[in-house]
Amino acid sequence: MASTQEVFDHHVQGFVARDVSMILEDFEETSIVIANGETFKGLAAVQDFFTRLFGELPKDCSFELTECIVLDKSVYIVWNAESETVVYDFATDTFVIEEGKIVLQTVGFVKREKA
Repeated sequence: MASTQEVFDHHVQGFVARDVSMILEDFEETSIVIANGETFKGLAAVQDFFTRLFGELPKDCSFELTECIVLDKSVYIVWNAESETVVYDFATDTFVIEEGKIVLQTVGFVKREKA
């Protein structure tokens, strides 16, 4: 079974590649993503979340991971990103990883549209 670090590293690889299928390998049908007041439960909903996110943050956007803490079955990250249309001034995610899968991911961000 993959460790917390290994699952997170795989997730980041999928994120950088903007590969939703690869990202979904890290989740299971009971997984939940909570992002700024919206809840996405199950693989189809998680797929929808990442598809929408990648619509705003394509591969050619700037992305900076400024903090990453891995502790037991949890990962906490802080990041920012900018594309042609939107700026994520501050974003933070927390992941709970059990038995090689992300069972819960929370995402909070401050975002603004570019003029």
